[in-house]
Amino acid sequence: MLLRSLAVLALTLATLLVPATAHADTSYTGVGDQVLRIRLTKSPGLLALTHTGESNFIVTTVNSSGKQEQLLVNEIGPYKGTVLYNGDGTTKSIAAVQIKADGAWSAVFKPPSKARCWCTATVQGSGDQVLKLSPTRGLRTVTAAHSGESNFIVQSYTRPGSWGDLLFNDIGSYQGSAVLPAGTRLVTVKADGPWTLKRR
Repeated sequence: MLLRSLAVLALTLATLLVPATAHADTSYTGVGDQVLRIRLTKSPGLLALTHTGESNFIVTTVNSSGKQEQLLVNEIGPYKGTVLYNGDGTTKSIAAVQIKADGAWSAVFKPPSKARCWCTATVQGSGDQVLKLSPTRGLRTVTAAHSGESNFIVQSYTRPGSWGDLLFNDIGSYQGSAVLPAGTRLVTVKADGPWTLKRR
């Protein structure tokens, strides 16, 4: 009986020490600074994040050498959003995600297929978001509006893991339009306020 109990305990500890598989809807919660180890990956994925603190909330990817690769989030105070990591194909394989926070936070790894669907012509949101859509064809435009106070950055990707196209990059309130590249299937939005995107 004792040997069996020890075997179960050893199996449980081994499971806890195995790094999480990225993209597998793996969830974490914590308070304050922490490093989340994941299995080494170059594949693009989504990270849904929340933070309830009052000070800096900084999230970066880290490669197997311990070097920071991609700054995913750098905000102050409460935060809720979804970001794309390994999106441009220029970073090395990542082995961890580093979180700097002064309050409670949550992090959920998801595959790109779990991105919010941009299913109709108009989509609205607030804060950081990743949108998926059927690959565009021919000449298409996108009109954007943002009513936040900080950065408003929108990028399109024909293939996640390769270079994206910068559609909008402004600060504060914004209205304008841009060409939506043919073949676009993923769009990332970086914003601190409400926004609207409309395809034509």
